[in-house]
Amino acid sequence: MKLLIFNASPKKRGGASQFFSGILRLFLPGLVKKTVPLRSRKDFDHALSQLGSADAVCISFPLYVDGLPSHLAEFLSLAEEYCKARSLRFRLYAIANNGFIEGQQNRTALRILESWCLHSGAIWSGGIGIGGGVMLRVLGIVYPVLIALSIVQIAVSFLTAGSVPPDMLYTLAIQAGSWLFFNFGVLFCLARLSEAVYKRKTVKSRYTRVLLPSFLFVPIADLFMILSSLSCGRFLFALLKQDDCSRNKG
Repeated sequence: MKLLIFNASPKKRGGASQFFSGILRLFLPGLVKKTVPLRSRKDFDHALSQLGSADAVCISFPLYVDGLPSHLAEFLSLAEEYCKARSLRFRLYAIANNGFIEGQQNRTALRILESWCLHSGAIWSGGIGIGGGVMLRVLGIVYPVLIALSIVQIAVSFLTAGSVPPDMLYTLAIQAGSWLFFNFGVLFCLARLSEAVYKRKTVKSRYTRVLLPSFLFVPIADLFMILSSLSCGRFLFALLKQDDCSRNKG
């Protein structure tokens, strides 16, 4: 069996969509997997050519205005005709993520893909809607670094002193446990989706989120977006400025 994974984020590198599709690959050892970028129109021809050899396809993408990114919608329009002309019957899975904390925000996007399957002949087999995707991606960078530093400290302590202080082991356990806690919902849903891919079956779409209380998520997310904007050269007063939506007269 061959699984084709489309990373449909417009970002050239990194991003939450790539992060989640990478975790899915880890849950599928032994399976033939191929990841194909689908960032813009220049990727369309290559992506279409891969569909004929796939038994299953998984599209990992970010939510744009409660729907699909425009380039993905355009690609699917071409892919519909491509699949019909060749009578392709692969299974389609999806991983949608959004910056809001509510995973349910992705429901409409997954239903769009389900509808596409009805028209193209593909078999809709389920998906995951993930809330707080950007935060989970950031945590996926920060925590491995912290855990790696703790492991280095433990190794140095063992080599120099011949023993490891309990507080170092405690810190490592807290760091690993915290990462697993924040990602528990995502890991569970990805494990369940990977099982469906292995068994070539259809599962009900599920929705999850970063396991952080909303009253903490909102200020942390706001601070992150402000810092991200400032790093791109935008000034704070410009971020807080209200848009001037003037009405057209006549």
